[in-house]
Formats: sequence, C-alpha cells, structure tokens
Amino acid sequence: MKKWLIVFLISLSISTMTLATRIDVWFYGFTNEMAKVVSGMIDEEFTPKTGIEVRVTPLSWDSGDKVFLALVSGDAPDVISAGTSGMLEYGLRGSVLDLRETFEKEYIDLESQIFDAITGPLKWKGTRFGVPQNISMMTAAYRTDILNEMGLSIPNTWSELYSMLPKVKAKGKEMAFDYGSPAYAPEWGAYTLVTQHGGQFYAEDGFTSAIDRPESIAGFKEYVELYTKYKLPKSGPGFEPFKRGEWLMTIDGYWLLSNLEVSAPEIKGKWAPGLIPGVQRKNGVINHGTFTASSAFGIPKTAKNPRASWEFIKWFCNEETQQRYIEDVMTQIKGFMQVPTAKKALANAKTISPAVRETLYKQVHESFAVPYAPTSGVLLRFVSFAVQEVLMDKSSPEVAVKKAASEMNKEMDRRKVEYKRFLERIEKENKKYRD
Repeated sequence: MKKWLIVFLISLSISTMTLATRIDVWFYGFTNEMAKVVSGMIDEEFTPKTGIEVRVTPLSWDSGDKVFLALVSGDAPDVISAGTSGMLEYGLRGSVLDLRETFEKEYIDLESQIFDAITGPLKWKGTRFGVPQNISMMTAAYRTDILNEMGLSIPNTWSELYSMLPKVKAKGKEMAFDYGSPAYAPEWGAYTLVTQHGGQFYAEDGFTSAIDRPESIAGFKEYVELYTKYKLPKSGPGFEPFKRGEWLMTIDGYWLLSNLEVSAPEIKGKWAPGLIPGVQRKNGVINHGTFTASSAFGIPKTAKNPRASWEFIKWFCNEETQQRYIEDVMTQIKGFMQVPTAKKALANAKTISPAVRETLYKQVHESFAVPYAPTSGVLLRFVSFAVQEVLMDKSSPEVAVKKAASEMNKEMDRRKVEYKRFLERIEKENKKYRD
C-alpha cells in the first residue's frame, strides 16, 4: 500500500509540474494566419495531452537576425526555428542542443519518419542540431492540352525536351525555368542540372567546393547551354505565360502547383503537374532532382525546460500532426500550400490533389539537400556570377565554373581558421556517433 501511495504522489507531483509548464516557440517563415492554425491545434490536442502550454510567435523570412541576437543575448525562446544551415551554424557554435545526443532513440525514431532528402544539412559528424518542419523545392507544370495537339508529350529528359523545341518554337511557344532562370535565382537552376548529373556545390567536409568536379561542370555547362544553345527565355513573369498557353512548361517553386489550381480555374484539365526533366546517368537511371531546403526546429541551450521543448517538436513533426497541420492550413488559408516533412503525411494528405501529391512525393525523393557550408549565402553568389559571366561576358562554362570554385575555396579557407575551435570541439564530443 505504501509503495502504491509513493508512486501516486510522485506521479501527481510530475503531473502538477507539467501543468505549470509554459514554453515559447518561434516559427520562422510563418504568417499570423499560419500561427493561428498551429495555436488552434496546440489548444485542441497538444496542451490537453501534455499539460504544456505553448505561446507561438511567427517570424517573417527576413527575421533571421532576431533569432541570432536572441541566442547571443541569452534571451532565446524555448524552441527556435531557422533555415537548416543556420541551425547547424548555431549548433557548431554551441548555442543549441545536439538533439540526437540529448534524446537519443526518440530522435532517431522521429528522424525515421522524415524525408531523407531534407535531413542532410543537419547532419554533421554525427550531430543533429535540428528537426526539419517544412520542405521547399522546385517542380514543373505542363500544358498537356497544347502538347497533345502538337503530338507531343511531357518530356522525361532534357534530351527529349531539346528534340521538341524546334516544333514548340515554330508555334511561337516556349518551355523554361521561371524560378531558377538567369534573372530569378540562377543558382537554383544551375543546382538542378548539377545534381541531376551527380555533382554538388560543396564537398562533404563543408569547407571545399565541389562545383569543379567533372559531374558538376557537366551540369553547369548544360544549364547555361539552355540559354546559349537552346535559347530558352532568360526570365519569366510568373505563371501568366503558362496560363495564356505561351509557355508549355514552367519550372518554379512547389507553390506553383497550388497557385495554378486556385488562381487559374480557366485551364483546369488543360495542364498537369510533373517532374522536372531529368538527366540519364551512366548507370541508365534518370534523375529529375532539384534542391530541397527546410526550416528546422532547435532547442537553445538556455531553454528552461528542454524536455517540454522536445515534446513539442516531437509532436509537431510526427506523421499524424504534420498531416493534420497541412490539411488544416490549406483548408483555412485558401490557395496556400506547404509540403510536410513526414513521408506518410505527404503521401496521405487529403487536401492536396492526387496528381500534385504524387508529383511532390516523387520530386522530393529525386532531389538533394544543399550540403552545409559556412556562409553559404556568400558562396552561392559565386555560382550566380559564373552564370552571368557565361551569358553576358561570353566566358566558357568550364572557365567560369572553375573560377567560381576557386573563389569558393578562398572563402572557405578563411572560414576553416575561424571554425577550427568549433570543429575540434564537435569532433571530441561526438566520437560515439558517425553517419
């Protein structure tokens, strides 16, 4: 009887402490409307089950400095979110917890539910400093009605697209990148072709360029030849040319598909979502990949209750909650779409049409996260410079891309000195974990 009473009192004490727990969560890249959806889910499901109250604060995409300053000042919330590279930066500098080391099997179980394509930038010498909470990527849409009229079909590879172009252009039509074009984020158009060829921007060590590898050069060369050789449009004004039937293929961010479904009812049934044209590699496999990116949750080392913070992350990022969030946010915010990080959540999402859902699922699986590199935003500009040197200054692709690699390496060499003490600490602390 005494033993039972002791167990009861301990349980009651824990329950009382839990009921008194409150945490602050900052959502990076969230609007007030999105925060309202999450807050409703928390009030209905998370808090009643756990007793943990949550205050949600949405941060715009340009609020990254706010997270950084909060960490530096020691006044961070209980859960932060940031881009995956940013979260790894915070981890290397000792500002956020290594979640795998802290929560071990619970973290591994959660990570197993998430697309492998977006966890890469969070993996560093065995560490895991964050959990992805959404996915960004590119995809394509095709005017199947006009293609069918011309006796053409959706191109599976870039080679097939090239063979179609004379007929397409003869009709005054085009097929092109919008996002990823020379005028609009050329680094991501280049990344698409580079990775399809099997290349990368950065090496695995994070401090060496990989854009001068043979596969990367081949991909970069093919990207710029879209404009020098095949004369694709170097810019595009959104999806209006696609709606009007002037573009028979447009490549854009994943948001393109929801925008077309909501904002272009006049072409319903006349277009189809599809994978980006791919490259057939030497082993015969066709890769249709592009970049994947994500915002990720992390727990500052100053968090007052890391366990409560983890319980929230574990809840929000699991398959069931991710599916509910996607369905709730798309129902309540018309025309809006986010891609969930959990595989089953995307596969089963009822508010995403079957054709779009299947395309997004395949596109994620074919794609590659940009590896971690310090100050990657600085490094990416060298890719953009290389594209413009070819298109504007008529440099050869090989010369331009090797120059970009050289500039990247100079920048990275400087960072190696700055990061030396961080890397040595990580190496020492995480010998038991290796990817």
